Amino acid sequence: MKYLIVLISAMFFFTACDDAQTVVKETPSFSELKEKKKEHIYNLVTTKGEKITLEYDRDILTSKELNGKIVLINFFATWCPPCKEEIPVFNKLVKKYPNDFVVLSILFQDPINMSGLKEFMDEYKMTFDVTVGADNAKLAKAFNDIQRIPESYLFTKDGVMIEKFLGAVDEEALDYLIDKLNK
Repeated sequence: MKYLIVLISAMFFFTACDDAQTVVKETPSFSELKEKKKEHIYNLVTTKGEKITLEYDRDILTSKELNGKIVLINFFATWCPPCKEEIPVFNKLVKKYPNDFVVLSILFQDPINMSGLKEFMDEYKMTFDVTVGADNAKLAKAFNDIQRIPESYLFTKDGVMIEKFLGAVDEEALDYLIDKLNK
């Protein structure tokens, strides 16, 4: 009788081990998980040549360079009239909240060359960063595949998206949100 109990117990033990091996085989490897994480990392370059690395996934934004700031990600183009209208609003609010608020404008669907962009930025007295390069389009795809501009997203100091603006950003609404987030 003892041998029968031991035999039945051994069968259950080895059966459970087989199931555990199957689960482990179906789990993604560490390198696969690292590659998946890289899909959400964007290496942006400003017109000043500064590098800003963002990680954006599920409405959460993280970045060493922007850490602890309220961030407005703004997709724009130099040929877009509403984009031009909101530049003074951004300049004003960046000046009002110099230690707490950052605008990061992502040049999107704009064939302008670097010297033309510099002239545009000078003409509109832009006091905030503009990014250029291949990762701009990748980032636009990550933000629900941006199709029209301007489109802007406001993030808390903790990197949580709290507002999406379609079209030109309303100064009063943005100022209210920044003020509220600073308290």
